[in-house]
Amino acid sequence: MKVSVYLKKCSPETSNICFRVREKSVDIKVASPLEVQDRYWDSDTLSYRRTTAVPAAEQKRLPGQIAAIIERAEKTFSDKADGRWMRQVIEDVLYPARAFERNHPNLLARVHEYLEKFDGAERTKEHIIRFERRMSRYHDYRRVILGETDFTLFVETVTLEQMNGFRDYVVNEYRLRQEHPGFYAPRTLINHRPRPLSGTTVINTMNLFCTFLHWCKKMKYSDNEVYALYGCKEPTYGDPFFLTSEERNILYDADLSDSPKLAVIRDIFVFHCYVGCRVGDLYRLTRANIKDGFLEYMPQKTKKCQAKTVRVPLHEKALKILERYDGNADRLFPFKQIHTYNLGIRELLKHCGIDRTVTILDTHGYNTVQKPLYEVATSHTARKTFVGNLYRQVPDPNLIASMSGHVEGSRAFNRYRTIDDDMKRRLVDMID
Repeated sequence: MKVSVYLKKCSPETSNICFRVREKSVDIKVASPLEVQDRYWDSDTLSYRRTTAVPAAEQKRLPGQIAAIIERAEKTFSDKADGRWMRQVIEDVLYPARAFERNHPNLLARVHEYLEKFDGAERTKEHIIRFERRMSRYHDYRRVILGETDFTLFVETVTLEQMNGFRDYVVNEYRLRQEHPGFYAPRTLINHRPRPLSGTTVINTMNLFCTFLHWCKKMKYSDNEVYALYGCKEPTYGDPFFLTSEERNILYDADLSDSPKLAVIRDIFVFHCYVGCRVGDLYRLTRANIKDGFLEYMPQKTKKCQAKTVRVPLHEKALKILERYDGNADRLFPFKQIHTYNLGIRELLKHCGIDRTVTILDTHGYNTVQKPLYEVATSHTARKTFVGNLYRQVPDPNLIASMSGHVEGSRAFNRYRTIDDDMKRRLVDMID
């Protein structure tokens, strides 16, 4: 088998490098996208003559590419060789990323597989969906806006530099949306006003990237341990704020007969304050979870690392709230979307005068700011209210965690342990 090189004119001054493969009855001719300047090209040595008219980098690159194409053709030739095979040989040498992609699913394909095989908490699954969309936009941005048409990440070869490049994109995507609205319009589900992500969200996004890469290694898709070099970062959170027992009781006793929608939100939120589960678990509860005055459920978030059933005795007020709703319904309450639930909670607190000022951590600049409770309360405030008020009465983390569903050693639970002034006074009184 013999491979020869010849030129084919593509303009008055330049020619394409072409390859001819001959072996018995096989005679294949294929033009490559490589171009040379006829005036300076030496067809005998397959290189440029000494000249300053052609950049030194191009003079060095072309002979290497030609030699690599010839070598690959000689190694992969078979009796089934044809023009399509030779064009593939040329493409594999000139565009190695495409060749790698044909034999290895790219990073986006692996992320989609990770999503399909994930069987953990629904909220975590939503984070993976958002991560997949953001990673897809990143690839499109590099290909379309930056012109890197072959840009593709692979779990086997992703580098620390590439991970940092993705992080920079995540941080600055809101600016890019303002600069390229036409590009982003069909690629975003909700076209709200672009705003910067908080530092915590960026950290959580990159931690999910690391978790995904670690999963790929466990699945034996890759030996790449770049995630260990990047290292998971610990988000910074402020001290948790929550409703006092008195504030919760104000909501319970409020006359909301003139606002039936708020009354439903109030019932869900106050019940939530008495059971302390995560909102995802709350939305799954049915009457079957109520047994002998106890709420029983298995937390979805921690079921893979701690498959334990949580039992919470139902307070008298929680039981009275349940009596207001159809016991034969599929779910405990007529739930709305979580976003609607959160907005309703804030409207409820404002309506009932729960306007105590709380200090929160602004996770964009990591500065503390003060806001009225009704502006920052969410569904998670109910969970914090349950844990925070119990901890004030009985500071036993194991007992409280058995009812809140926190796993042993949970960093989230540790944040509830801030000892308030009342507890300090009670401790000092004990030494009388």
